[in-house]
Amino acid sequence: MVLNLDVPFDTIADRISKRWIHPGSGRTYNLDFNPPSIDGKDDISGEDLVQREDDKPESVKKRLELYSDMTKPLLAYYSEQGKVVSFSGTETNVIWPHVQSYIEEKTGV
Repeated sequence: MVLNLDVPFDTIADRISKRWIHPGSGRTYNLDFNPPSIDGKDDISGEDLVQREDDKPESVKKRLELYSDMTKPLLAYYSEQGKVVSFSGTETNVIWPHVQSYIEEKTGV
């Protein structure tokens, strides 16, 4: 069984590029879903938040291109064997229940 989460790259890039962290603790913020109380500052320490180099838009684009190049042959191979199940969407809370139900149905767990 191969689970393919089909999420538009624009959605992924947008979410990742809005991720900021507090380096000392690892606390993570997202400007849309979990913004800090004060822009650019950690809620607990008040220290500056930073954006990781690999979360910057240009890095994310390269990562997604590499991901696509590496996974296309695998998806093709397993699709030919009828082993790929795809779940499409743009929101975790919408996709996950379908994934969870499928896994439970197939595994009996």
